[in-house]
Amino acid sequence: MSGRDPFTFTMRGIILALALTLVGSQKFDIDPGFGSRKSHLYSYEGWVLNGLQEKNLAKAGVRLSSKLEISGVSENAYLLKIRSPQFEEYNGIWPRDPFTRSSKITQMVSSCFTQPFKFEYNSGRIGNIYGPEDCPAMCINIVRGILNMMQITIKKSQNVYELQEAGIGGVCHTRYIIQEDRKNSRVAITKTVDQNNCQEKVKKSVGMAYIYPCPVDMMKARLIKGTAAFSYKLKQSDSGTLITEVVSQQVYQISPFSEPTGVAVMEARQQLTLLEVRSERGSAPDISMQSYGSLRYHFPSALPQMPLQLIKMKNPEQRIVETLQHIVQNNQQDFHDDVPYRFSELVQLCRIASADSLESIWRQFSDKPRYRRWLLSAVSATGTAEALKFIKTRIRNDDLNYLQTLLSVSFALHLMKADEQTVPIAADLMTSSRIQKSPMLQQVACLGYSSVVNRYCSQTSACPKEALQPIHDLADEAISRGREDKMKLALKCIGNVGEPASIKRIVKFLPISSSSASDIPIHIQIDAILALRKIAWKDPKTVQGYLIQILADQSLPPEVRMMACAVIFETRPALPLITTIANVAMKESNLQVASFVYSHMKALSKSRLPYTYNISSACNIALKLLAPKLDRLSYRYSKVIRVGGYFDNYKVGAAGDVFIMNSPGTMFPSAIISKLMAYSAGSVADLMEVGVRVEGLTDIIMKQNIPFAEYPTYKKIKEIGKALLGWKEVPTETPLISAYLKLFGQELAYVNINKEVLQQATKTVLEPADRSTVMKRIASQIRNGIAGQWTQPVWLGELRYIVPTCTGLPLEYGSYTTALARVALSVDGKMTPPLTGDFRPSQFLESSMQILSDINPSLYIHTVATMGVNTEYFQHAVEIQGKVLTKVPMKFDAKIDMKLKNIKIETNPCHEETEIVVGRHKAFAVSRNIGELGVEKRTSILPEYASSNIVEEPFKPSERASSEGFTMQGADSMPRKHADSSQEEPHPGTGRKTHKRDICVKLHHLGCQLCFSRRSQDASFLKNTYLHRLIGEHEAKIVLMPVQTDADIDKIQLEIQAGSRAASKIIHVVNSESEEEDELSPYEDIQAKLKKILGIENVFKVTNKTRHQKKQPSKKRNTMLTEVGTDPNAKNPSSSSSASSTVSSSSSSSAASPDRKKPVDEDANDQVKQARNKDASSKSSSSSKSSSKSSSSSKSSSKSSSSSKSSSSSSSSRRRSSNSSSSSRSSSSRSRSSSSRSSSRRRSSRSSSSSSSSSSSSSSSSSSSSSSSRRSSSSSRSSSSRKSLSHHSHGHHSRYLNGSSSGSSSSSSKSVSHHSHRHHSGHLEGGSSSSSSSTYSKIWEDHEIYKYRFRSAHRQEFPKRKLPADQLSSTYSSTRSSHALSRAASQPKFLGDVKTPVLAVFLHGIRNDKKIGGLQLVVYADIDSIRPRMQVFVSNLTDSSKWKLCADASVLNAHKARAYLKWGRNCQDYRISTELVTGRFAAHPAVQVKLEWSKVPSSVRSIAEWFYKFVPGAAFMLGFSEKTDKNPSRQARMIVALTSPRTCDVVIKLPDMILYEKAMRLPLSLPVGPRISASELQPPIWNVFAEAPSAVLENLKARCSVSHNKIATFNEVQFNYTMPANCYHILAQDCSSDLKFLVMMRNAKEAMNLKAINIKLGSHEIDMHPVNGQVKLLVDGVESPTRNVSYISAGASLWIHSEKQGLVLVAPAYGIDKLYFDGYTFRIQIALWMAGKMCGICGKYDAECEQEYRMPNGYLAKDAVSFGHSWILEEKPCRGACKLRRAFVKLEKTVQLAGVESKCYSTEPVLRCMKGCSATKTTPVTVGFHCLPADSATSLTDKQTKFDQKSEDMQDTVDAHIACSCENEDCSA
Repeated sequence: MSGRDPFTFTMRGIILALALTLVGSQKFDIDPGFGSRKSHLYSYEGWVLNGLQEKNLAKAGVRLSSKLEISGVSENAYLLKIRSPQFEEYNGIWPRDPFTRSSKITQMVSSCFTQPFKFEYNSGRIGNIYGPEDCPAMCINIVRGILNMMQITIKKSQNVYELQEAGIGGVCHTRYIIQEDRKNSRVAITKTVDQNNCQEKVKKSVGMAYIYPCPVDMMKARLIKGTAAFSYKLKQSDSGTLITEVVSQQVYQISPFSEPTGVAVMEARQQLTLLEVRSERGSAPDISMQSYGSLRYHFPSALPQMPLQLIKMKNPEQRIVETLQHIVQNNQQDFHDDVPYRFSELVQLCRIASADSLESIWRQFSDKPRYRRWLLSAVSATGTAEALKFIKTRIRNDDLNYLQTLLSVSFALHLMKADEQTVPIAADLMTSSRIQKSPMLQQVACLGYSSVVNRYCSQTSACPKEALQPIHDLADEAISRGREDKMKLALKCIGNVGEPASIKRIVKFLPISSSSASDIPIHIQIDAILALRKIAWKDPKTVQGYLIQILADQSLPPEVRMMACAVIFETRPALPLITTIANVAMKESNLQVASFVYSHMKALSKSRLPYTYNISSACNIALKLLAPKLDRLSYRYSKVIRVGGYFDNYKVGAAGDVFIMNSPGTMFPSAIISKLMAYSAGSVADLMEVGVRVEGLTDIIMKQNIPFAEYPTYKKIKEIGKALLGWKEVPTETPLISAYLKLFGQELAYVNINKEVLQQATKTVLEPADRSTVMKRIASQIRNGIAGQWTQPVWLGELRYIVPTCTGLPLEYGSYTTALARVALSVDGKMTPPLTGDFRPSQFLESSMQILSDINPSLYIHTVATMGVNTEYFQHAVEIQGKVLTKVPMKFDAKIDMKLKNIKIETNPCHEETEIVVGRHKAFAVSRNIGELGVEKRTSILPEYASSNIVEEPFKPSERASSEGFTMQGADSMPRKHADSSQEEPHPGTGRKTHKRDICVKLHHLGCQLCFSRRSQDASFLKNTYLHRLIGEHEAKIVLMPVQTDADIDKIQLEIQAGSRAASKIIHVVNSESEEEDELSPYEDIQAKLKKILGIENVFKVTNKTRHQKKQPSKKRNTMLTEVGTDPNAKNPSSSSSASSTVSSSSSSSAASPDRKKPVDEDANDQVKQARNKDASSKSSSSSKSSSKSSSSSKSSSKSSSSSKSSSSSSSSRRRSSNSSSSSRSSSSRSRSSSSRSSSRRRSSRSSSSSSSSSSSSSSSSSSSSSSSRRSSSSSRSSSSRKSLSHHSHGHHSRYLNGSSSGSSSSSSKSVSHHSHRHHSGHLEGGSSSSSSSTYSKIWEDHEIYKYRFRSAHRQEFPKRKLPADQLSSTYSSTRSSHALSRAASQPKFLGDVKTPVLAVFLHGIRNDKKIGGLQLVVYADIDSIRPRMQVFVSNLTDSSKWKLCADASVLNAHKARAYLKWGRNCQDYRISTELVTGRFAAHPAVQVKLEWSKVPSSVRSIAEWFYKFVPGAAFMLGFSEKTDKNPSRQARMIVALTSPRTCDVVIKLPDMILYEKAMRLPLSLPVGPRISASELQPPIWNVFAEAPSAVLENLKARCSVSHNKIATFNEVQFNYTMPANCYHILAQDCSSDLKFLVMMRNAKEAMNLKAINIKLGSHEIDMHPVNGQVKLLVDGVESPTRNVSYISAGASLWIHSEKQGLVLVAPAYGIDKLYFDGYTFRIQIALWMAGKMCGICGKYDAECEQEYRMPNGYLAKDAVSFGHSWILEEKPCRGACKLRRAFVKLEKTVQLAGVESKCYSTEPVLRCMKGCSATKTTPVTVGFHCLPADSATSLTDKQTKFDQKSEDMQDTVDAHIACSCENEDCSA
């Protein structure tokens, strides 16, 4: 016994310890409840506040405080009595202002709290809630909010746990933490609810059916986030656990721009505190109670009013009438400010009005058009069942005209609320007989109904069959009747609905279901595929299954397959499916489809939007499988272009897709679909989509009234076709143009123009009977004038999102937009002679018209965004409202005289201020309640005294602050300071200020000024977010205001005069001005007067005089308006323009005076020299040859110059004058295409740096003429695309050098020498400033593209070598007469000297004092000369002003064009010039565009600098490389070098960087032809530029050639093929139904390498064959002469003529642009519109080079030989020279196929000799074989066995016969 004692004690100890531990760890038995025999009194307070999260901004809210009495009535059932409820409003600055009592709300709401409520409560869980019958929903929800505080879920075994718990906001993720205080028997519980993570969330959204949740990244990117926290204090007692205090706090935040800190916040708080517990039991109330369900919030059956205003809903009929009258009466002329509110009030009243009320209102107003329009618009926007019934009745009773019906049905269906009541009414409306009668109405109604069903089904889990039935019936009827228009409509409706239940219907239209579906037109198949797009969101797997079948089926039309590909990618496919698509594309023989798939995948792989992330990464992987050559396909092939961007900070993005689908037979894309999508915070919306599809339009455009079918050749070609195995004509495309518009993924409308519609339109225009009726109507309308007024209100949208708060009050986010359009017009016209019914349009050209018009269009858009509490009794919200009002009044009288080419428009001047555009925007905290209608409290969210930045607070000494007081100081000094600083420089971060900005453009001579003003104050000083910028007040206006002038202006007149009368108009103006000034013009002739009024006598005076004295400047710029007479100081930017112009006039007159006596003939002679030896002295002086050569050249230059002495004094003085006369000129882009051209000639590239520098310095120093040094400096400057700073040392740029003096000639010559030795290092530019041989060799090693030099073709053709006069004349006499040359050479500076103006435009005010003031524009043009040129002058006619604008553009020769723009005082303040030069760049043909800005206004510079900041980023996005470099500071150059027809190199040289890209892809192939020298071109030269587009088009045209055995097809596929002897091959044939022509070829009898051709065309049969080295022509058997053939057919547009060694046939009407044949070579060029319609050995001309070997039966041949043989024309035995025929052959050997011995027969025929003939020559061909068991009875002689229709089991090579010997030919065969 004793031995066991220790063990026993130990055991007992363990058990005792365990028991104590268990007791210690045991939880309280927490069972919250209320004793059934007791009554508990609580105080309750709950409030909701809305606003921004920052303090000291306005907020709006409401607070409810009351006493609650809870008493038990039975087991787990309790009564709740709400005693003395008190409502208080908050509208003020938080937290400064207090809540204010609202007796009105208290009075209205407390009535529903007079009766008690009953609820079930068990273990902390709320059960059912009961209340008085017909208790308002809001009161029940407030009770739910109170009881929600008592909902606790206790887990007995855990202190921390998570669960999904039911509450007022739904079943949401909830976390509990329980803390026990055993000592005091208390428990503290913390409960947090995540409102973003709910199984069943209570919410309601209106108008958001078309915004889809994004499948990726849903949680992170929500705009609205919410959470709630509850703190409970419980006390344990004997009777249970009692709740003593509950505090709840809930926050909802919305970030409209997805900014982390730019948020608006709704904060709700509740507090429940136990006051006392009484021992009394509650008694069940006598009244009957009804169950209101659980804690879950219930939305009222009718949503509360829009939170824009509160209106009484009693007696709606009377209120509607009053509102209508108010709207119509107050909006007669302009929009009243409150019209959007009144219209929304009208909409809300119509929502609650009964059908009878609406009927009685209609009867009252049906005969008043204005009232009708407003009423119909309001009813259409209500979206209720009653409104729809009302519209249906109107249509049935024929009360509405066509347009009203169309608008009403469209708006009503797209804006209506979709529920069980409205869907059947909408279906009834769609099927009503009146709607069915009109195709357009039926289309709008059906599409509208399908949108209703889509919205309805988006709210339910399964779409009811009844809703879909009308659409399915439409589809079934369309199929049974075969009606294409109904099929299209049904498919578009199914696409709008997007329900998987419709898939069975769609499949019937797809080409995979049955053979019958392939008979359905292509455009219907495409519509069927598009109808699957929306269904794919719900059932992607099924849709993908169907579409991948279509995409993989190569027998289907390419367009159908491409559309299937586009839709597959919208179904968000996974990687395996995308890999499958890539696999299909890899094996694809159709390049259109392959290109489309590849470009689509590539576009998606670059997408950065979150919802495309998975597709994007999958496409990146799949692209690795595809050949990159697909990327190099031209725009002839189908493409997908995608442009998009995503801002991760704001979680917003957008993407635009353009699908371009080309078909082989069209010149332009057959379908283009463009789509815009937006992504914001986890949601995706298809904003807009537009699609256009064209089919068979080429045939209509190129339709020729030629009866091809009646020609004899038509039958011959048809018979030849029958002789070819399986040949078919290309089916004719049915002409069709279709387009559709989608908004938010819903198709709103489409248009289908088919053949019948097109024919009807053509008939109306062309046929006299129909045309006359239409024209009569037009004529009568013009005679009678048009007058009327039209107002159309449009309810653009109502977006609402409502969630419950923990207080039971709803939180609503809303956005409401109304747009109102209005136009009032009165147009009256008179025509002389008056219009008659049978007039021709050409009569317009002979008539004069007078039009009096008064047009007043205006548009008012009003948007309100709100956040806050919205109930039927009160609204407390934050409201941001914005409005834009646009008015453009146009009142004018116009006189148009077509005969005299004169237009005169007169309008009234600005007599009063007219606001053209006004935009206002304001944010408020708003409180309204139903008891105080029309009285709303509004507080601006940004208070007036918002604290400013502390930096701006003034320092206040203590004694001053105490004496004056802080408030006085703030009120006195601060606002003034704010006003001053904000007007000067509004910084956004300096506190609350009113930023003001006013910009006015004054037009004194018109008496008007256009002003833009902006006022804004916002909260961005608190936080710089977009939301804070919105908060506050903003206003922007564009206003037209009168300007005070010295004399009143009666009218503003614009006159345009073209043609020969333009000059007389200008002179008339001069005369009137001269008379007024009593100052006779110093010039007597007209041209002088013209110069006077143009104000260009100052511009030209010096130039025309110095032309005699100085040759080089005018030589250099003989097509430019040269700016002369500028002071040397003008180079200095600090010198004033007025000073420089004063000096310029004096210096120019002094410089010009000595040479006036020079004979005219000498001048003309020199002009001839200077024109052709352009830039001679500069070329020689800057070229790096030996110094002796350069000095001799400078001698020659001084000879040709007009200075007679070569003393240094005259040189320096002349230099000064020339500097003064050409400072601005010297830095403009007249710096020709640079001496980089001159210097890059190879002959000068090897000279040493020393000789080059000495040569250039000697040339400049020995030159006696100032112009020589100026020339060399300007030429060296012009090549200033260098890196070192010294390159700016010439002309205008000398101020950029360190201390270089712009006036000194020595520094000028130094800079020249430095230049010339730097720039002659060959084609590449060196980085260092020396051109030594070592540097040179290093440069060649580094072939960076930007280092190459551009070599101008202009410089090479017109080198700067001086020729003797006789040599000069002989050189050019061959190309054009010396007279024409001298005319071109002496081209005047001012075109007005030789030409009259072609256009004159005047804009001026007609004043009382008869003075002229305004602007005048004159255009001179010399287009037909050798050097086309145009000049434009704009001058200010006001007496004092010297402001002018001069523009000049000219084409110098085939390689060079230049233009400039100068403006300012006498056109001499500012200048921009540009130059375009062709040449070579790195041995490739290239073009260089150079832009120079010698001086521009600061405003232009600031805009350019702002734009310049984006250049590097944009260049990076476009794939350019960038290199920092120092280039000329006021010059930009772009060089584009064509490295191949499809690629180009681009180099852009900007002042501080070089951007370049190699091998940039071009959308089209560009022709790279031989360069034509300028001397060979006929005038005018600009034809070279004008013909560039046609050259590109020419390059697009297809060419086929046969030379010896080489054949190149239309699709540029080349192969070798030897033609069998004596057999005609079909080379090229029109395979369309017209069968316009056929070209056949065979070997000529003379020799094997000579060919003969036969052409069947129109009514002619043409043979061309070689005879004795010449080509003989036979037309219809008649032989033509062999030399100088020129045959023109009378019966057809056909021309045959000799060219080179052969003949050319041209027949454009038949599609043959040019056919050339010389016996050896055959070339044919086909018109663009023949694309896809050709067949023969030359191919189809469909760009499908992978499918080039297409045989007549449509199958692809295995090789070129089989292909050529298939197009041989068989002849009958013994009749023709061709002894070959096609026959199926048996394979000589037996083969083992799948273990069975088989015999095989070819599935395509092989060439064999005729019966009785034997083969003398064979060639191997690969053919397919069909195999049968060796013991089968089938043989080649079986007629029934059609081997060509059998499957191909194997391929093998057999011999085809190509030459035969026929001794015993069997003629019976």
